[in-house]
Amino acid sequence: MRYRRGSVNYSVNLESLREMEEAVPMTLHERECLRNWVKGGHDIDSNPWHYFEPDHREMNYLKARRILFGASHGAWDTWEYDSPWVVAAETKDFFDK
Repeated sequence: MRYRRGSVNYSVNLESLREMEEAVPMTLHERECLRNWVKGGHDIDSNPWHYFEPDHREMNYLKARRILFGASHGAWDTWEYDSPWVVAAETKDFFDK
């Protein structure tokens, strides 16, 4: 689904993009591709290759792109709120080690 510039959904996607850029390590090229996808009106949690998670949810753009180009897992899984990276980061002792 594509959202019109200026719509509420478009604004929500831009905010999600900002959050993802802060939380997920990515190369400059990946960041540029992701920005172009979102600014084109696409949902950040969709992808043009129609890749899906094992639970049948559509994979977010960055994760699908990384799988397409050979990087199937890593620290970017922080975007999934139930991932061990996020759970560990939310605990106080994570940064004390």
